[in-house]
Amino acid sequence: MIAETVLNNWYNQTTLHPLGVFLLLLCAAATILVPRRYALVPTLVLVCFVGPVQRIVIATLDFNFLRLMVLVGWTRVILRAEYAGWRWKRLDSVVLAWVICSTVVATLLHSNFESFITRLGLLYDAVGLYFLVRILVHGFCDLRTFAQWAAIISLPVAIAFLIEHSTGRNMFASLGGVAEFTTIRDGRMRCRGPFLHPIIAGSFWAALMPLMAALWWYRGWNRFLALLGVAGAMVVVITCSSATPLGGVIAGVIAATLFPLRRWMACLRWGTVLGLLVLQLFMVNPIWHLLARVQLVSGSTGWYRYKLIDEFFLNINEWWLIGTETYSSWWEYGFDAVTNEYIFQGVEGGLLTLCIFLGIIVTAFWGVGKILHVENQRRSRLMQLWMPRASTRYRRKYRQFRYSSGRLAMAWALGVSLLVHCSVFMGVSNFGQTIFVWYITIACIGSLTPLAHKRRQVAKLSHKRLMKRYMASSQSEPIIFGT
Repeated sequence: MIAETVLNNWYNQTTLHPLGVFLLLLCAAATILVPRRYALVPTLVLVCFVGPVQRIVIATLDFNFLRLMVLVGWTRVILRAEYAGWRWKRLDSVVLAWVICSTVVATLLHSNFESFITRLGLLYDAVGLYFLVRILVHGFCDLRTFAQWAAIISLPVAIAFLIEHSTGRNMFASLGGVAEFTTIRDGRMRCRGPFLHPIIAGSFWAALMPLMAALWWYRGWNRFLALLGVAGAMVVVITCSSATPLGGVIAGVIAATLFPLRRWMACLRWGTVLGLLVLQLFMVNPIWHLLARVQLVSGSTGWYRYKLIDEFFLNINEWWLIGTETYSSWWEYGFDAVTNEYIFQGVEGGLLTLCIFLGIIVTAFWGVGKILHVENQRRSRLMQLWMPRASTRYRRKYRQFRYSSGRLAMAWALGVSLLVHCSVFMGVSNFGQTIFVWYITIACIGSLTPLAHKRRQVAKLSHKRLMKRYMASSQSEPIIFGT
C-alpha cells in the first residue's frame, strides 16, 4: 500500500522534535481552553505544520500527533460534558458498521498480531475523530468558524510552498518525515511541505477549498477570507504538480456551478448515469479507460490507475470474500501501490467492506440533500414573509436574513467537498493528513443533517415563529443535531 511505502521507515519508533513537541503542547492546551466552536482549530494547525511521522510509540502502539490531539479532544468533551444532547444519526450507523466490518475482515485476512494492531490504529482514527467532530460541531456557525480559520492558515502554508517551489528545499525537513530536497518529475517540482506526499498536500487543500469559498456568501470580511483561502489552496494544488488534486478541483468547480440547478439534482444524477451507460455502448474499452487518456500534468500515471481498476474487476473472484494479499500478481509488471481508495477497501476488506464504504458516501450525499431541503424551505418562507413589504423598515430588516445565503452555500459546499473526496479517491488511498479533512467533512454532514421530526417542524412553522427562530439562529446557532 502507498501509505506503508511512505511510512515504512517510521513505524514502531518514537520520533520527536523539540519544536514539534512545543507546538503539540500549545495546541493541546488551546483545545482544552478555547470555546467549543474553536476546538477543532488547534488540530487543524498541528496537521498543517507538523507531519504525521512525529509520534510516540507505547508498547508497539503508534500515537502520531493527530491521534494524541484526538485523545485531548475527547478529554475536553468528557470534562465539559459536551456530549449532552447528542443524538444518533443514520450516517453514524453506517460509519460504525464500516469500522467494525473492515477491522474484522482485515484481521481474518492477514491473521497476524501486527496487522491487528494496525487495524486498531485505523479504528481509533475513524471512531475517535469522526465522533469527536460529530459532538463538537453543532451548527453552521461552528462550520463557518472552522472554514474561516482554514482560510487564515492557508496563507502561511501557501508561502511555505512558494518558498519550497522557488528554492527546491523543504523547510519542514528538519522535523523529519519529508525529504530536504523537493522531488522533480518531468521538470516540474512536486512540493509537499509537511505532508507525506505531494498528492496528499494537494488533496487536503482541494477538499477544504469549497468550505472556504462558501464564506463569500456570508459577506463582510468573510469575502476577503474566501478569496484568501481559495488562493492559498490553489497555490498548494499547483505547486504539488499532481493530477489527482487538480482533478478534484475541476470536479469541485463543476459541482459548484450546478448550484442554481440544485432542485433538479435527481434528474442530473440519473442523467449522468444514463450518459455513462450510453458512452460505454460506443466504447471498445471499459468506461474507466478514460483515466488513461486524461493527463492533466506531465508525468501523471493515468494508465496505471486504469490498469489497477481493470485488474480489480477481472480478479473479483480473489478478493470478494475477505480481500486478498496477492494483488501484485494481477499484472505482469506488478502493482507496488494501491493508489485508489475504493480498490483499497476491496483488497483489504472484501466486497462487503467496499459496499459499506460506498454506503457512507451515499448516506452523506443523502444528508446533504436533507440539509439543503430544510434550508431552501426556510429561506423560501422568509422571502415570502418580507419581500411583499415595501417600507424601508422591512427592507432593512430583511437584510438581517442574508445570513441564510451563507447557510445555503455552506450546505452546498459540504456536498462539493464530499465530491472532491470521491474524485481524489480514484487516484490515491486515504492516509496521512487527508483522513482529518475526510472525517471533518462526513462528520459535519452528520451533525447538520436534520432529524425527521426537525424537518416536519420547519415545514409547519408559522411565519411569526419562523422569523423569531431564524433571528435567534443568526445570533447563536442552536444545536441542530440534538433538537
